[in-house]
Amino acid sequence: MADKATIVLFSHVSNTRSITGAEKLLLFFSRELSPYFNCILVAPQEGKLTRLARSYGLHVRLMPIPLVYGVYTPYAGLPADIRKLQEGREYHELCAWLAEVCPSFVITSTCVHALPPLAAKSLGIPVIWKISETITDNEFTPISVELIQSNSDEILAISQTAAACFPEDIREGKVAQLPPSWDDAEMMFGAWSKLRGERRSELKIAPGEPLIGYVSSFINKEKGLEHFVKMAVLVHQQHPAARYLVVGTPGDKSYYERCVRKVKLEGLTSRFRFVGYEECLPAAYCAMDLLVVPSLIREGFGMTALEGYAFSKPVVAYDSGGLREILDAAGCGDLLVPAGDIGALAERVNALLADQALAAGIGSQARERIEAVYGPAAYRARLQGLAERWHLRFCLNPPQIIGGPGGPPAAPAGGGPPAAEQPRERPGRRAARLRAAKLRRGRLRRAASRARAGARTGRKKRAAGSARRRASGGGKKRRAGQAAGRRSKRRRKAG
Repeated sequence: MADKATIVLFSHVSNTRSITGAEKLLLFFSRELSPYFNCILVAPQEGKLTRLARSYGLHVRLMPIPLVYGVYTPYAGLPADIRKLQEGREYHELCAWLAEVCPSFVITSTCVHALPPLAAKSLGIPVIWKISETITDNEFTPISVELIQSNSDEILAISQTAAACFPEDIREGKVAQLPPSWDDAEMMFGAWSKLRGERRSELKIAPGEPLIGYVSSFINKEKGLEHFVKMAVLVHQQHPAARYLVVGTPGDKSYYERCVRKVKLEGLTSRFRFVGYEECLPAAYCAMDLLVVPSLIREGFGMTALEGYAFSKPVVAYDSGGLREILDAAGCGDLLVPAGDIGALAERVNALLADQALAAGIGSQARERIEAVYGPAAYRARLQGLAERWHLRFCLNPPQIIGGPGGPPAAPAGGGPPAAEQPRERPGRRAARLRAAKLRRGRLRRAASRARAGARTGRKKRAAGSARRRASGGGKKRRAGQAAGRRSKRRRKAG
């Protein structure tokens, strides 16, 4: 792949002060793809993701694109709402930019980032749709499934759980799986002991006090912090020396504050540390003795659990979506408990605290198993196969743009037969059309500018005239004075 083809990757978010699991995954994915392709990362705004991407040598483009949350939680009016978004300025600007760049293919991250695939397909550009969450299962789920499968050439699922919503024939013919991994360069293996000592000292955790961790990029109700606090109340009864570390930015401040108040009411303030966003996650994981993941939603994967195992920590978790896949791969399925069962969660934690040497051994063994299945070497082997296939399928014959910003999507939102393919243009004719369109836009902008300037001049003249009339007492008064003068003149003549 000496001459690398250009591809575009779309991120649905770019947070300013922290970075979510989805952003981490896309950044890692983009970096690992960069030896094979010239990658352009598109994000809605400047943020931590874009700054890191540039530091790794990736090209970045800022482009706000509306998200379609209804793809995650489908409803009857979803196709109509998508069609309205396709009429908007952002969608047309996206189409125009893609037509200009003409990438070999695009990759969109998460199911809610639906407009980039629709725009790409309307132009005849191949689409790989990356699904990292579990779409809500309801009566309208087929709408989302049809939207994704009709507007993609391949579907890249993060786990079996994320792919489960698609019918078997689609899974067999179009869906590939690429579980996430981690970057060994960021793990700081040689500094684990030092990081543990320093971070525990900062948190004022004594050597004999076990530290139980909770980690979430953005803390809201679905991430189960309140369950973690209630679990701590039960664990404290048997292991009063245990301490608790909560890492994460409050996504729902009222919920977060309620959890903090619960800790105070239970008299556990001295046992808890709420640290917010953690700049150095390796130090936080090294400081912990075990990790709890009490997620209440069907996780597409569960990156927090994978990170815990990468740092050799035993993990106790709710049986929520893709978390089962991770804990089963780690040989720790017995540390899964039914979602919402706080008592069972506390029991598993108490069992690990009762024999901390055994708990440490479980963490070390789990890391070896996880390394084999999800480690960087396994990830790169999977990705190399995918990249070679994509190169052969999409890059040897670059796409010919078949539509434009105003053209219909290749497959209508919500399913239905594909739109009729537009006649293909020769590259020279397409370039001439684009130049003409730019000239038209320039003339329109200049005309609009002149119209605005003329309107301002007219308003100024009218305002000046009004000011003169007011200064002279107004038109009616002036005319009345003139009539009185004429009558006076006539009387003088008559006299």
